[in-house]
Amino acid sequence: MSAWTKHAAPFSVFCFLLLLTAFTTRGFSETRFPVVPPWLDNERDQAAEIARDLQTHPFSRTVEQAENRGAIPDGPVLTPRDTRALLEQMDKAHAARRSRLEAYYSGRIVDELDQFGYDMFGTATAGTDSSPTAVNIPIPSGAVQDDFILGTGDSLTVTFRGERTDSRTYPINSQGFLVVDELPPIAAAGRPIGQLRQMLEAEAAKRHDTQVYVSLDSVRQIGVLVVGHVKKPGRQTLTVFHTVLDALSAAGGVEKTGSLRQIKLIRSGRSTWIDLYGLLIHGDAGMDLGLRDGDRIIVPPIGPTVAIAGSVKRPGIYEIPRALRGMWHTPDEASEKRSLEEILAMAGGVLAPGENRFVKLGLTTDGRETVDEITAPYAPLFGDGTILMVAASTERRAGTVELTGHTRRPGLHALAQNKTLAALLSDETAFGPDIYPLIGVVERWDKNQLSRTLTAFSPLLVLKGGYDRKLQDGDVVHLFSRTQIVKLGDSEKAPGTTEEGSNEDATADIVPDKALRSFLRERAAFVRGAVRDPGPWPVAEGVSLENLLAAAGGATLEADTSRVELTSALSGEGHQSHGKSGTRRTLVNFREQNPANILIAAGDAVRFNQTFGKPENTSVLITGEVKHPGRYDLLPGDKLSDLLERAGSLTTEAYPDGAIFSRESERRAEESRFHMQAQDLEIKLAAALEQKDAPDATQIAAVQQLVDQLKQAQAVGRITVEADPGALATEPALDMLLESGDRVYIPRRPLMVRVAGEVLSPAALQFRKDKDPRDYIMEAGGFTFHADKSRVFVLYPDGSAQPLLVDVWNHKAAFIPPGSTIVVPRDPKPFDFLETARDLSQIIANLAITGIWIDDLSH
Repeated sequence: MSAWTKHAAPFSVFCFLLLLTAFTTRGFSETRFPVVPPWLDNERDQAAEIARDLQTHPFSRTVEQAENRGAIPDGPVLTPRDTRALLEQMDKAHAARRSRLEAYYSGRIVDELDQFGYDMFGTATAGTDSSPTAVNIPIPSGAVQDDFILGTGDSLTVTFRGERTDSRTYPINSQGFLVVDELPPIAAAGRPIGQLRQMLEAEAAKRHDTQVYVSLDSVRQIGVLVVGHVKKPGRQTLTVFHTVLDALSAAGGVEKTGSLRQIKLIRSGRSTWIDLYGLLIHGDAGMDLGLRDGDRIIVPPIGPTVAIAGSVKRPGIYEIPRALRGMWHTPDEASEKRSLEEILAMAGGVLAPGENRFVKLGLTTDGRETVDEITAPYAPLFGDGTILMVAASTERRAGTVELTGHTRRPGLHALAQNKTLAALLSDETAFGPDIYPLIGVVERWDKNQLSRTLTAFSPLLVLKGGYDRKLQDGDVVHLFSRTQIVKLGDSEKAPGTTEEGSNEDATADIVPDKALRSFLRERAAFVRGAVRDPGPWPVAEGVSLENLLAAAGGATLEADTSRVELTSALSGEGHQSHGKSGTRRTLVNFREQNPANILIAAGDAVRFNQTFGKPENTSVLITGEVKHPGRYDLLPGDKLSDLLERAGSLTTEAYPDGAIFSRESERRAEESRFHMQAQDLEIKLAAALEQKDAPDATQIAAVQQLVDQLKQAQAVGRITVEADPGALATEPALDMLLESGDRVYIPRRPLMVRVAGEVLSPAALQFRKDKDPRDYIMEAGGFTFHADKSRVFVLYPDGSAQPLLVDVWNHKAAFIPPGSTIVVPRDPKPFDFLETARDLSQIIANLAITGIWIDDLSH
């Protein structure tokens, strides 16, 4: 574990709180942040303390306080410059906590390495009294073994049952005797507790009906001197149950400058060397010796070291046994040489078996660094200061094939059980629900060319047993969904768009590999004409016309399968063009030729022609005064007279002269004209606003109102027709040919004349044959102030129109038949500032006429 990883959690907590404080305070002046408090040895306590400081510091602001821009801060605030300075201080403090040995090795390689084994002592801080005292030394949990040797200072609990019932704690006195009430003194010091128990049971047996039970209550304290490279050297008060590790932990642990492999235990003038690596690496508890009063533990300086980095289970810096005593020696003589096998064993071995590269970074006598690749696992090559770098040579898995794409079994598969495509794709469960059956791809690495090769196959043929192919180690089998193939064709149709430019929702349906996309496009066959899903469809070798037609959704009902055009490239000896053409076109009759026997190749084009006489969903609607109104199917050549006859002819109340004939194509054209006129008015208004004599607000509002009316106007698409069956019979040339979507309305015979537009009271007035247009206008209240008297016109029932002369000085009588509408248009004077003001009269009149026709149809 690297030093950065070791302290990453509290460091990330501090950075988050620090940045949160920086971004929730804005708009204040820049000030200096106080010096960061000293780092604590315990990183968990440090992170908690920093978090509390930031919450209570005057720099800290809540989101609500930060949003209140008018508030004045109570104290200084944190600025981005202070944030950078703090981060730099944290980096320096983090680097300062690394030992010089760790910094030395980390400076030679990229990885940051920790010295192995020193974290086992925890984070006790010098100056903290962690030594047990007489009142806090616990007895180890569980029963004390019978071979435990008693000594002066131990206390025993003796309990009697039977004739005598009492329980007391008795110490072993300074003479080594255990004095129990009513029993003779027993020499206990130096005896096992099991033997003492037997002696007390023998004494109790001399009494009538008395049993005795003995247990250890407390143990004697011992003093152990711990010196050398420990955090808190000195005498440690322990118990006989404690071991060497306990003594080192009580002394704060071994410093990283101290040795873990040459610790000396001195007892009664004799020395014992302790190597903690046996305990740390192999779990050998024999290295953790028990202690006695007066023992001395000496931790010498760390000895020779090696570093191990890269693809090993436990990278770090390891101590190796010293070969020579003293300081004057070369790097090769400083330590016992270790082999590659021994070095890897200390690091737990490589991460994964297989081919690995082992590189040794060594030092010469003059301090230069050498680089050697190690191949001999047992040669003693690693001495003091060397670094072993381990790198995996390859991550390729042996004996596997990979199935990817639109499949229910993605991932690696054993080659031993899937030696062929047929074995890998043995049934339909291998495919996804939207599988494209005409092409899949086998991707293989070509060792000769050092590149990959792509081979197409048909999943459908593999499933049916019509095609198979041997697989090799490392092959990747790609399957595609129908949606991916459709997206591939869509990107071809729109060359301006690319797969990379698609949004995130669409990228899931795109073939991710660019080479695969190109490979699939190269193998596209094209289906056109009367099919349900025409377009390019990639095919593999062996795909038939029947398979291709099924992928395209099948032929439509109107498709002519007796004359299917197949255009294919000429290739091979039997299909040479002889200089005439590179392609040939043949006609296929499905009644005579089985499409399953016709093979399709990449680049072929198939066209299904459409037959004539296709039944279409065409109809016309007739309403009003006919005997059988409703919607009627339309056949080619049907005329208005045919429709009237099918509808049962006209009723006695019908008024054919007022028939309204509406055509969809004309309605769309009329609405388009309205929109173009609105757009033209907007352009002219913008140009008028740029002139010196710009229009006033009233004129602008009038134009905008007219523009809105044009944009919202609903066109009728009326065509003037003859709807009288008698007239149509005598003059067939007037009989209108019907189209799909036509609407015919036959009104009831009217007895009124309407007056609309700029009159005081627009109304429907009773028809009288002796009335002229001016009479009807006067009955409607006469002209308004905005009336344009010179452009009054009459709209006859059949949809035709004629201007009227109704001015006092220019008056001419005219007959107005029933069902007609007299229209008084608005004076275009408010629009005189526009260049097209002379055309506005016609625009306004057209709007009025359209409104009248819509009103007729709605009634």
